[in-house]
Amino acid sequence: MSLKDAFLFNLQSETHLRDARHAHQIYTQNNFAFAPKTKYMYHVRFDPNDEIGNSATSNVFRFQKELGVLVKSADLPSFRASVENKQQYNRKKNVQTRVDYQDCRISFHDDNTGVTRALLEEYYRYYFEDANKVTNGVDGAYGARDKYFARVPNYGLNNSKRNPFFKSITIYQLSRRNWVAYTLVNPLLTAWDHGSVESGGTDFNENTISVAYEAVQYTSGTVSGDTPAGFADQSVGYDVTPSPLGYLDDAMIPGNSEKGLLPSLLGLGTSALLNKAFGNSNSPSKNIFKQVATGVIGGLVTNALSQNNLPVPDSQNVQTPSSSQSNNSRTLDASVVNNLLSDPTVAAQVNPALVNSGALPNVDVNAYNSASSSQKASYNSQIQGAIAAGNQKLTQVASNALKNLGF
Repeated sequence: MSLKDAFLFNLQSETHLRDARHAHQIYTQNNFAFAPKTKYMYHVRFDPNDEIGNSATSNVFRFQKELGVLVKSADLPSFRASVENKQQYNRKKNVQTRVDYQDCRISFHDDNTGVTRALLEEYYRYYFEDANKVTNGVDGAYGARDKYFARVPNYGLNNSKRNPFFKSITIYQLSRRNWVAYTLVNPLLTAWDHGSVESGGTDFNENTISVAYEAVQYTSGTVSGDTPAGFADQSVGYDVTPSPLGYLDDAMIPGNSEKGLLPSLLGLGTSALLNKAFGNSNSPSKNIFKQVATGVIGGLVTNALSQNNLPVPDSQNVQTPSSSQSNNSRTLDASVVNNLLSDPTVAAQVNPALVNSGALPNVDVNAYNSASSSQKASYNSQIQGAIAAGNQKLTQVASNALKNLGF
């Protein structure tokens, strides 16, 4: 190995021994916009048919909100398309012929009140007359020799029911104050069970269902007071007390009185914060502690503000560019990028990379480079307009290219 090897002596600061830049730029920038969602942030909504009853006669209606909270796990919809391979003049051609919806499996905690058990009981009683018969009752149901009776009771699906038990079942995924929903249309249970019992077992029991459905509806929105329906509802035990930490950006909004503990303390300033911690006494011992803490706390507060370490709300699909540039930020501000791109020399070096990343629909790098001066000026204007409108991808690509040029 050469003694001049840059990897051995780290002569070039950008060679190695740096943070995982690729992971940072994909997953942590823009308030974790592309970070993977966690599985435990979900909510389920069961919408039964009005024919079943009401909150006074049916446990499914009485505990409708609790059912969604007691869901232990749920499969999201999955699809399988039937594809046939045809011969088109000896060419292989794949043709879709149908789509099948795979069953979703949903498991519930078998709660002490019996709410989830009651759901399966009512479903069974609604569809199947078997559950509504009394063994050896006055109607002769399940009698050993009932085939000789003058009148044989109804069994199975002979129940005169026309409407389905469920109107729909909706599974919500939650992330960054937003939700996406999968609504199972006209769901029917293909299987349900009550778990098992075991003398030596230590696990919790659960009730499970398998759901067939006719279609899936996709929706999305922002988490609010009653959306998703039943989520964060105080009546089912959700803790709706605001966190004392709060959000830094909420505390900075003029007229916003809902400041958390941390924003409130940061707003005091270092001197007032130390007085809160050590009091206003001028004793020598407290003054020593104050002098030591001044540098520590002041540095922590400054770094917290400058590096934007505190969580801030952000839209899932629309990213709003920051109005100020942080010295520690890896992405240049959109206005700074456009100001640099207004220089034709700089634009000639940066815009090809932007075009290659899809900045101009149906225009590749070769078409851009061979365009006339007037056409290229129009292309440059379109690129700068997209960056000014908040296109984070183009801003990031341009920022990386400009930094490589020394800006």
